[in-house]
Amino acid sequence: MADQFLSLTDRQQLAKALANIYDLQMGPGVRASFLKAAGLGRFVTAVNLAAEAPRFFATELVTRLEPFGMLPAVPSQPPYHALGALVDYARQVSERPEDARFLAETMVKYQLIADSLYLEQLKTEYQLDVAPVRQADAAFAVPTDPPAPADEPAFDPVVGDQSELELIVNSEDNFIDIDMLAGAIYTAQAVGRIELPKGRAHGTGFLVGPDLMLTNYHVFKNKEMLASAVVRFDYHANADGATTQGRVYEFQPDFYVGSPDKELDFALVKLKGEPLADRKLQPGDEDLGYLELLRRGRHRGYLLLAPRQIVEHERVNIIQHPNGNPQKVVLTQNYVLANMSADRVHYLADTLPGSSGSPVLNRYWEVIALHHSGGAHPPQKANNNLQKVLKGLYKFNEGIPIRAILPKIERYLPR
Repeated sequence: MADQFLSLTDRQQLAKALANIYDLQMGPGVRASFLKAAGLGRFVTAVNLAAEAPRFFATELVTRLEPFGMLPAVPSQPPYHALGALVDYARQVSERPEDARFLAETMVKYQLIADSLYLEQLKTEYQLDVAPVRQADAAFAVPTDPPAPADEPAFDPVVGDQSELELIVNSEDNFIDIDMLAGAIYTAQAVGRIELPKGRAHGTGFLVGPDLMLTNYHVFKNKEMLASAVVRFDYHANADGATTQGRVYEFQPDFYVGSPDKELDFALVKLKGEPLADRKLQPGDEDLGYLELLRRGRHRGYLLLAPRQIVEHERVNIIQHPNGNPQKVVLTQNYVLANMSADRVHYLADTLPGSSGSPVLNRYWEVIALHHSGGAHPPQKANNNLQKVLKGLYKFNEGIPIRAILPKIERYLPR
């Protein structure tokens, strides 16, 4: 364990900046998700997630993480000090520019990541003029010019033009944990194809309660449409292309909560029955990973909503029924774009008609947005470089952040 190193003033200001983070002002579930998103899942059981005052919770986090030292090395993950993982993630989601600048300054001043290039980028981005007061652990440092792996010969890529080179340089890390793939299958159980009438694909929806489904308003514009609609779960295609018939549920015609498509474009509806009732979690299941939950045939019964601030360049996944086809999942080359607002988020992903109402999920398979519309070109607000890169190559999509929808529906959701 490392010693404490923050000055008293910086420790107090850090706790204050962390307490201003939206997620840390919420309840235990959202706080736990925040720590997992920051790469600090190991500390979820070590802190009091139910602390009433955000400032107290933030202070406890700092106290726990500061003496921990560097996090264990994980391939493809930045070499963070435990406190650095918290501070840097908080910087990315902070809605207060002054807090974000202080958090960046803390990263640089205390060398909370063993990556000198990253720290220089922070200094440039926030125009910081601060000297480090401690040094990061050299054993974890990222080489500025790393050698090629011994078992793989180095080579010079041969490319035809500059644009092709940009695609190589900017391509993402495609290593995916097996448990993440299991998470896709687990999550897909709560996503269904909406049909209006039965047999005719109309959209996608997902469970947010044992018998509650969230979809778009433009899928269900009024409760009168519910009488002739159904939702089909477990509609899949196998490797040979053969499809399953899935399981069909009708909607209750007397329950409907909605917001027009020009506003939040959501519809909350209720099913006749609980589609995942036969897979309910048992005592002791709460801490299991997705692989083990699949082996046991268990499911929470609905998807978790994450009303956190969405981060620019965050990877997103979308489970959907594009064109009404058997269920698909989009896992790669999907990122949140910069031009966000309180009630709209834009991202790159492949979708088609029929994908309306799909869940937009983060890497922990929590719903962060409701998919709402898509197009083949970037937004008009995108800068010229982004226009050039995206045009004709990717689908540009728009979703409604769960954070905007939740206040309208939370009284109907499971506690």
